[in-house]
Amino acid sequence: MRFVYMDETGNTGRHFDNPDQPIHMIVGLVVDETRVTDLHEHMREVGRRRCPSRCNEADFEFHGNDLFSGEGPFAEKSPDERIAIYDELLRGIARARAEVVIRGVHKPGLNTRYADPYHPHDVALKFTIESIERLARNRRCHVLLVADEAKEVEEAALRDLAQYQEVGTGWGWRTEPIEWIIDTIHFVPSHRNIAIQLADCTAYIAARVRKLHEGLVSRNRSADAVFRLWEKRIQPFLSVNEVWYPG
Repeated sequence: MRFVYMDETGNTGRHFDNPDQPIHMIVGLVVDETRVTDLHEHMREVGRRRCPSRCNEADFEFHGNDLFSGEGPFAEKSPDERIAIYDELLRGIARARAEVVIRGVHKPGLNTRYADPYHPHDVALKFTIESIERLARNRRCHVLLVADEAKEVEEAALRDLAQYQEVGTGWGWRTEPIEWIIDTIHFVPSHRNIAIQLADCTAYIAARVRKLHEGLVSRNRSADAVFRLWEKRIQPFLSVNEVWYPG
């Protein structure tokens, strides 16, 4: 059995033309059940060492945007400290021997191609489910999905997965039978699941790297740090990294 801890970035609902968030992306960390406890302990240990006065607060969590921007519980920490914490957190991917799945969709292209497009989350989730199913089939292991709560999309996501499990993904250029992803999607608040927090931090860097490549954010010292985190801590563990740009 493997768990897939999922989070999303770039969700602007049905606002397809937000210039700062052109990609709706879902990131999944695929972790064998035997490595889950080790991953959780790694994340808690980083919290105890780096944020000893805050880590036991009920609502404390590692959130990629807060950590990178110096907001929330990280407001008093220097940029170098925050990058060091980020690096330590992302080491959890290697420690858990996780595989990283990144799927997304370009929202302006989706809106241009279709008169009445699906919600971008529906599209990104379908691609994510297909990629995870193929990974699970190749590994001959069942998979359980655990995702950060997102009230706007939860009902549709639960409905879609149930339909895919019954009849396959059903639309797109190829139907994918869904047989190795079991049960439903388990939505939980991220501050209650530290592995989802790692997925959030991974998603932030993955999205930031793509924005840098596409010229949406400036290349500066912080950009250098983003590329280092991506190349050293995430890229070696990629199983899938695909964004659909509808033509």
